[in-house]
Amino acid sequence: MKDFILKVNRTIRYLFYRQLNITEQNEISEIIDNNDLLILYWNMSKADRQHSYEVFTRTSKNSTEKDLLLLSLLHDIGKSKIHAGLLFRVLSDLGIVKTKKSEIYLNHEIIGLEILEEKNINDEIINFYKNNLLKQKNIILDKTDY
Repeated sequence: MKDFILKVNRTIRYLFYRQLNITEQNEISEIIDNNDLLILYWNMSKADRQHSYEVFTRTSKNSTEKDLLLLSLLHDIGKSKIHAGLLFRVLSDLGIVKTKKSEIYLNHEIIGLEILEEKNINDEIINFYKNNLLKQKNIILDKTDY
């Protein structure tokens, strides 16, 4: 039931995502100080950027660790490989749609790692992403409804 409520809340928020204002954009550029990573962030959909910014805001209340804040902003970069609307996302999450595209959507964190590796992002960031997001689902990010 908790998982269902979480998905409903995410769906409602998705409907009301907005463009990030200049103050928020400046905060993002202070954390993402690598141009390649910044491009990856801005290549995400508006909804995924806004969601990632929300995760960043909630994470920053629990930690000031720069790598973790960076991870909070980049955790959905794998979704940029597909263009998925709200209905598709919901149906994929519920397991109703089972296509190659839905598989990519559901495995977006692994796709994100592949993107970081393709872009030759430094090993420290790749290893942090791999160890904190993929292997152990970072404890602080888990508290942020990422």
